[in-house]
Amino acid sequence: MKSIKTWQWLGFAGLLPFIILSVLAFNHSLLAPEHTILGFVSYSAVILSFVAGSLWGKAVILTLDDNIAKLLIISNIIALASWIALLTPFVLSALILLASGHLYLLYVEFKAKQLSTTNGYLTLRTILTSVAVTCHGVVMLSLLGV
Repeated sequence: MKSIKTWQWLGFAGLLPFIILSVLAFNHSLLAPEHTILGFVSYSAVILSFVAGSLWGKAVILTLDDNIAKLLIISNIIALASWIALLTPFVLSALILLASGHLYLLYVEFKAKQLSTTNGYLTLRTILTSVAVTCHGVVMLSLLGV
């Protein structure tokens, strides 16, 4: 049996706020709805910025010829989009922007496979992104009263 590495369990642990807050979006006994939504949107923006920043860091270290400028720009645009999501007064728009950012960042990482120097990284990122985006959908449904 393979042991789970620190970066793997930290990735899974990072899903807990997404899952807990998406469940709380339907049950307001612990937090007021506005606090749940603010917590979810802000956490999503932080995580998206963090992962975009790690892409930036990997691109710089690996010096990927012509693609490095493109990856650096994409990374910065994603981080700025996360910040914009925090500023928008339209929560549904913020959630759509953040979910799209998570999916697009995963797409970029698949396109730049040379960034994935660790075995299983893209598999883990796919699982983490899938759960996070699903949680975004759950929170959107709660906002729509479904």
